[in-house]
Amino acid sequence: MKSHPRLLNLLGILLVLVLWQMAGQRLGDALLATPVQVGRALVETLSDGLVWAGLWRMMWQMMIGYLLALGIGVPLGIAMGRIPSVDAVVKPWASMFIVVSAAAIVPLFIILMGRGLLLSTSIVFVVTVWYVVIAITEAARSVSPRLLNVAHSFAADDFKRFRYVILPALHPYLMIAARVGFVHALRAIVTAEMFIGADYGGLLNNAGLDLSTAPLFALIVILMMVSISATKLMRWIADYAAPWYASRTRDR
Repeated sequence: MKSHPRLLNLLGILLVLVLWQMAGQRLGDALLATPVQVGRALVETLSDGLVWAGLWRMMWQMMIGYLLALGIGVPLGIAMGRIPSVDAVVKPWASMFIVVSAAAIVPLFIILMGRGLLLSTSIVFVVTVWYVVIAITEAARSVSPRLLNVAHSFAADDFKRFRYVILPALHPYLMIAARVGFVHALRAIVTAEMFIGADYGGLLNNAGLDLSTAPLFALIVILMMVSISATKLMRWIADYAAPWYASRTRDR
């Protein structure tokens, strides 16, 4: 019998919601608000102007650090994947920083940079850039030598091989790196703002002190919706820009 992935997805979500509802009714909303209570809190939260203002400030600050991470991480990853000496110099730092969480470095960054825009963008950049670098490094390293040999046989110079062979081959992996980087950037900015009690992270921190967990879950649901929407949009852009690569990234 042929399976239907979308139907299975819906059944999985429904099962979790039912179990969540049952557990929430037994534990009480102080420990675990039910989906029904979270839904009501979500409606109230979405009508609160402070939430939208905090979300907007958080997102544009995050985008600065995120775009910087892509702008530096992509070419650095390509260089590491194609030039052994660059890989030898940068790889130890990438291996060290990629395992460091945002929560571990935020206090140090607060001491060095204060609590303003520089803190937020720096945290996002430092946390995100290494995920981009590692993803692009592996992709650049796996470019088929046969493709490069064919280009070389047609007397293509280094720039033309990079422009017409390496970049097209990296396209699906660039978009994967962008999507993965976005998720880590969002986590980083939320963590930083929770430490300093600012904008959306501050709202999350305050909601955690509420007698009911429903407002906290509502704020988390909004973050999930933002992350899913952004990654879906980037997936659509990738498929639209290069539909011949869609099959390669369908399950990624």
